[in-house]
Amino acid sequence: MHRPITRALGTAVAVLGLVCALVGGWFVTQLGTSGTATFTAAPGDSTLVLPPDVLNRTDSDVTVRATADGDAPVWMGLARPSDVDSVMQDAKAARAQGVSVTGWELETTTSGSGSADPQTYDLWQGESRGTGQAALTVTQDAAPQTLVVTAGDDARLSEVTMTVTDSGWSTRAIVLLVVGLVLLVGGVYLAVRGGRGPRAGGPVEDEAVETDETQVLGTADATATPDTTDETGSPAQPADPTTKETR
Repeated sequence: MHRPITRALGTAVAVLGLVCALVGGWFVTQLGTSGTATFTAAPGDSTLVLPPDVLNRTDSDVTVRATADGDAPVWMGLARPSDVDSVMQDAKAARAQGVSVTGWELETTTSGSGSADPQTYDLWQGESRGTGQAALTVTQDAAPQTLVVTAGDDARLSEVTMTVTDSGWSTRAIVLLVVGLVLLVGGVYLAVRGGRGPRAGGPVEDEAVETDETQVLGTADATATPDTTDETGSPAQPADPTTKETR
């Protein structure tokens, strides 16, 4: 393989490996070895609604914690999506649309202008109450479900976190990191080796030169004139085949 192609291939593999290693390493530092991800939202004075698209996105349990300003009461209710829709209707609420892994945030949009007191309804499959804060763990056995979080006494929800643990996330992140490092090392080695390799056709040219020299030397030996001068400097006389040695 020609050196430019080898260097280009090695560089491409090294860049791909570097990207994979950086992405995998970043997720490992964020998720840890347990694969725990925490997403945060600050609903403010709005009620927060977590629909099934967010709450039941994985097969793992989800723990939601809410904190209100001061010692205001915090309430959480879990119910079927259709029941929550009938209760909330046009009530003002921050509704989660998804999650962002770049900032580990719950992406929410606020809609509605009315008011509602959801905890007065007798339709909730699970509830949690607390002073200043409350927490509720949602399993996926009864999915799909919707979770409503609100603070009483007109208090503000200063922070709501959703924590999900999935060991498969950390495993995939570690695999991506290792594969990226292998590709990076292999790409660098390939690029360096391609840059230091022999010129294409070099051995063939050397062999051709050596062959030509051999042929020239052989021709010179074959065409050389034999030396017919004797030791006295006179031309040597050919032997007479009819002359016999006299004893």
